[in-house]
Amino acid sequence: MQLLRQRMIKYPKYFSHPRVILDVNFYVNCMLVMHELDATHHPTELPKRFDSYFEGEFLKHGQKWDGFTHLYFPVCSRSHWYAVEVDIAKSKVFIYDPDRSCSTDDQIRADLKPMTMIFHMFLKKINIVIDVLEIERIMTTSKQSNSGNCGVYVIKYIEFLSIGRQAELVNGFHMQKWRRKLAVELYTIDCTP
Repeated sequence: MQLLRQRMIKYPKYFSHPRVILDVNFYVNCMLVMHELDATHHPTELPKRFDSYFEGEFLKHGQKWDGFTHLYFPVCSRSHWYAVEVDIAKSKVFIYDPDRSCSTDDQIRADLKPMTMIFHMFLKKINIVIDVLEIERIMTTSKQSNSGNCGVYVIKYIEFLSIGRQAELVNGFHMQKWRRKLAVELYTIDCTP
């Protein structure tokens, strides 16, 4: 996700839409909060640890969530990655999964329960009320052919969606090229000679 934020800086025209890209730590923090709560305790305020996310301070090259319309983040569950898109206008959470056989709909709902709880509290804080965030799995994306490609698929899904492209354009044909390109880009970010 650091790579996507670098691209946002390098190509601001493509990322000019009010969209927020988060890393997997957002999902992990949502899970931690869920585990910290008693089953009978229903929090009404956001935990302080999330303020830095909403202010764009948690991540290097972060952005404030002011006026955002879409939110993207990766989820790793059962040793498999899938991408999540939250569309505020539609009150929907879209799941982009390169291998739909790894998780059932009920498992995905359980995975996303902590995130939806945090998200509802955040929307309430900024005076947006959404009764239910409907979860929809997108079934029109291509299926990965190699079990080790789910992470690259997820990066490309989020990259394509965040610049207004269709996730269906992500397929196995370019996967090796994208994998190498990502490796080179990550190397240049962290290991400049």
